[in-house]
This record gives sequence, C-alpha cells and structure tokens, in this order.
Amino acid sequence: MLKISRQIMPNFFTIGNMFCGFMSVIFALVQQDVIWASWMIFLSTFMDALDGKVARLANASSKFGIEYDSLADNVSFGLAPSVLVYQFFFSTWGTVGIFISFFPLLFGSIRLARFNVQLDGFDKSEFKGLPTPAAALVLAGYILFLSRFFPGEVFPRILLLLTLSVCVLMVSTISYDVVRIIPPRGNPLGIVLYAAGIIAVIALVFYPKVLLFPYILMYVLGGFIRFLYRLAKVKGIKG
Repeated sequence: MLKISRQIMPNFFTIGNMFCGFMSVIFALVQQDVIWASWMIFLSTFMDALDGKVARLANASSKFGIEYDSLADNVSFGLAPSVLVYQFFFSTWGTVGIFISFFPLLFGSIRLARFNVQLDGFDKSEFKGLPTPAAALVLAGYILFLSRFFPGEVFPRILLLLTLSVCVLMVSTISYDVVRIIPPRGNPLGIVLYAAGIIAVIALVFYPKVLLFPYILMYVLGGFIRFLYRLAKVKGIKG
C-alpha cells in the first residue's frame, strides 16, 4: 500500500501540469486572455519540475510515470503554446498562421517521443534538444514581457523568429543542462553558481514579467553558444 501511495503521489503534480495546460487553452480561446494563458504555462512548468523531483525523492520513478508525464507535457508545452501564439497574433495570417501555430505542438510531440525512446534510466544530466517546457516559456515569456513594456504590441517578425527557432531547437541535438534543485557538494564554483541561481529565482518571484523572458532566453542561447564553441573546438583540432 505504501509503495502504491508513493507511486501515485508524483502523478498528482503531473495532473496539475496537465490541468494548467488545459486552463491555458481555455484562457486563450474562450476568455481570449493571452496573459493568463501565459501564466498557466508558467505554472505548468513549475508543476512539471516538481513531479520528477518528487518521484526521485520518493523512489517512485516508473515507466508509467514517464509516459504519463510526456502526455501531460504535450498538452502544456505543445498544445497550449500553439493555441497561445495563434490567439496572440497568427490568427490574423489565415491558413499560414494556422500552420505556423501548429509547429510548437508538432515539434514538441516529436521532441517528447524522441526523449522517451532515448531515455536510459530515470536520471539524466543533460537534454538532447531544447526541453519542451523551455520552448513554451520562451513564447509565454515573450508575451508577458510585451505586456509589461510594450502593451498592445506584437512585433510579428520577432514572434515568428522565436516560434520557428524554438521548434528547430527542440528537435536538434544541442545539449541543454538539467536545472538542479539540490545544491552541488565539494564544488566551490558550483556552490557559488547555485547561490546566484537562488537569488535569480527570488528576483523572478518579485518581477516575473520583467525577468522570465530574459532568463529563459539566456538558457536557450547558452546551450546554443556552447554548441557552437564545441563545434569550433572540434574543427580546430581536426584542422
């Protein structure tokens, strides 16, 4: 009975993740409120981060949990951002806008399917390709950032660039670090970076509209820049 309870507990967070993604769709389509729809994606990310951590702490990781988590992620970080960008702007582009809006769902589902196939064990040190929550947060964070500094503006070229970029990065082989909650041991630099991360998270709590988009953009660009550096290094060695 105790084992069953441990296995069920992480799934409550997975259900919370899926529900927030569902509410994002409701806010975007029914309420036509892209701000609250963006906040729901942000909350989905928080729930998604917790379910894996709870599963590991409770020693309740399972194949079922992985598959169910991917289904929830496809709702929150595939369907929800697709509906969000469609309602925010791409609905004005007719059929072309529909296809562009479909891309986060399409590439997100490919990313999640590939992740499940390639997963070896329950622990991972890095992701191959941009994680779907990060891709969704780029789009949601952009909308929240605009609502704070440029209310009523869209900047279609930037939105199009962000949408296409995160879709390509999701199915790429670029490595992205796993964000750790537990502080590292015996690594002074790691401890300093961890402390800086805690401060950054606290600042995000107080200024989410201001900091969410820059933070997630730094994460995305960081992985891409590191990829270019490693590529240049390999070519330099071969040359």
